[in-house]
Amino acid sequence: MSDKRERAHRYAQAMYLALLERWQSALDEVSALLRKDKKLAALLMDSSKDLDERINALTAALPAETPTEVVNLLKLLVQEGDLGLLEAISEALAQVASGQRTPTVAEITSAVELSDQDKEALQNKLKQQYGDDLIFEFHVDPSLMGGLRVRVGDRLIDTSIASRLAALRESLTAVVR
Repeated sequence: MSDKRERAHRYAQAMYLALLERWQSALDEVSALLRKDKKLAALLMDSSKDLDERINALTAALPAETPTEVVNLLKLLVQEGDLGLLEAISEALAQVASGQRTPTVAEITSAVELSDQDKEALQNKLKQQYGDDLIFEFHVDPSLMGGLRVRVGDRLIDTSIASRLAALRESLTAVVR
């Protein structure tokens, strides 16, 4: 990367981190406010109350310097009935700001119980492909008849006999029609 691009990247990263820190601070303030003011928290989470009434109560309670993006997020959380997720969102934002990645679940399903040696080999192969931050879950499903079904995050690798037979059945019925 050229020196100019590197400097621009550093400035952009500093700005991004400053925004994340500002949002994190604002979310923490609101969380503390809601823990302290139980009456306000109850009103905001009461879906039987008028949405405008709840939004007005929220905006009146927020400090004037609360970033617009945080205010909009809070309004959305109130509207969707998800204000209870505020602390989890704050924790997730702190994780993003610190550069930590959340571990990815690797779910491995086999027709028979895998040996420890097979599990270890599979874990090593998946770590090479997807990184070291994997959490492994092993399951047995005899209906697979053989092979494996591996789901890593939102990716699925299905080498089971059951899926191959289903694909074969589909292609045969397409030819017969």
